[in-house]
Amino acid sequence: MAFKMGGGMKPKIFRKDAGDGALAQANMDGSIDVDPSVNLNSRFGRKIIKHEMQHIHDISTGRAAYGDNWVLWEDKIYMRGEENGVKYIDGPSGRWPEGHPSHPWEAVAIEAEKE
Repeated sequence: MAFKMGGGMKPKIFRKDAGDGALAQANMDGSIDVDPSVNLNSRFGRKIIKHEMQHIHDISTGRAAYGDNWVLWEDKIYMRGEENGVKYIDGPSGRWPEGHPSHPWEAVAIEAEKE
């Protein structure tokens, strides 16, 4: 079950490896993992947080969810896989590596970076 954010709550940010070379990851419990190498006070660090906060928002509203082997986006489930050491998701726009901007949930989060 997804968490609910409200009233200006801020997610807990953990400074740890987000895994698979990612610099950050939004978690289903509402927290965000950020690689310790990222300066959160820098422009780049703030951009990363905006991106992950959009994922948190999408999770909290039920628009998105994920598990080890799947991603849910707008009430449809897409399967995760791995081929030649590259993790991918068979999403609505085709098979793309995880985090690729062609996934609609990533496109939404990338747009949120600009706000």
